[in-house]
Amino acid sequence: MTPVILVSLDWRRPQDGKTGLGIGSIAAALQDNQVPCQIIETQINSPSFSLDSVLDELKSAIAAAGIDCLVGFGTYVWNDSEVQQLIQQIADTEAKIVLGGPQVSYMPAGQLEEKYPGAHYFVRGQGEMAMVSLAHDEFPDDCGIHVAGTIDFGRRADHDLLSLPSPYLLGTVEPKANIRWETQRGCPFKCSFCQHREPGKRLHHQRFDVERLDKELALFAAYGVKRISILDPIFHTNPARAIEVLNSVKAAGVTAQLALQCRFETCTAEFLAALEGLDVTLEFGLQTTIEAEYRAISRPNNMVIVKEKVRELHARNIDFEISLIYGLPHQTLDSFRASVDWCLQQEVPRVRAWPLMLLRGTPLYDQKDQYGYVESVDQAIPIVIASNSFTEEEYKEMARIADFLEES
Repeated sequence: MTPVILVSLDWRRPQDGKTGLGIGSIAAALQDNQVPCQIIETQINSPSFSLDSVLDELKSAIAAAGIDCLVGFGTYVWNDSEVQQLIQQIADTEAKIVLGGPQVSYMPAGQLEEKYPGAHYFVRGQGEMAMVSLAHDEFPDDCGIHVAGTIDFGRRADHDLLSLPSPYLLGTVEPKANIRWETQRGCPFKCSFCQHREPGKRLHHQRFDVERLDKELALFAAYGVKRISILDPIFHTNPARAIEVLNSVKAAGVTAQLALQCRFETCTAEFLAALEGLDVTLEFGLQTTIEAEYRAISRPNNMVIVKEKVRELHARNIDFEISLIYGLPHQTLDSFRASVDWCLQQEVPRVRAWPLMLLRGTPLYDQKDQYGYVESVDQAIPIVIASNSFTEEEYKEMARIADFLEES
């Protein structure tokens, strides 16, 4: 079998651990299938980041593994340029290059080789079992692998989550004070700005096995983990399942603060009651309170229910926060202020606002011209700074408001 080198150029928050959960899960699948694997990881948003240092470490790893090794990169909006540079700089090593991640997963069929010359394999969708297949030189139809120079059918890799080993239980990712965790993948909603609208939609089993989750929770309790950010796009997509997981958290004796991504309209009384006794923060991506804006992004909000749930959260003393986006279709400076004011009037504990990013594969990405979007050119992650409905100066005022909210 072919040895694998995984390269992670991650964008991390100060509280994040060393090894990202995504690359850790791929490494765990390789380890579980006896594939030799090494991880090279760095924080691309660190002031000390050096692409030359990554290149030196990567070339040394390739020399040690052998010229026929596989080198896998996760490509994201924040590291696309750096990945392309590294591909060019290791072209003379004869290592086989594998690209995955959102930038590859959402590239239209037939365009991958032009964008990433020098890469040998591309993986759309979930990468765990695809990398295992490549290491064994196998190419099943459902693995989502496109081989450079062949017809690109745009297939995606899907596999039931029940088949995946846990990176925490295998020791691929060591629990730290602050960790990320997932209990399921995929999202039933179709927000036009979000890449979660596609992954996992064909899976029979989109949720991890309860036994696995219980063992992970016992490990987190033993390590004394302080904060768990749950990556599920909507934690309580299945309310009964969510309550079961919360009860498992209690049974395991986990005292960490839990950050759960939720949706107001599906916060049942039973779900909220199950939070009692836990240290939780509910994170609601409301995005906007303005009807024309939330309809334009296929993210309808029932503001009557939202207001009722905000009152219920206050009554139950449950900590929560609301996130907004500025730069949405039809949005103006005044309408953004109206969304912020609505949140402040409801005494939301924390209101956060983020600039719109046009992510590859999302409907908004293909509607740039329709809305007259102008993106920044001087930032690692391009953001919308003007449109048909707001000027760049008005964007700057929205950004100032967002900074003020963050500091409040």
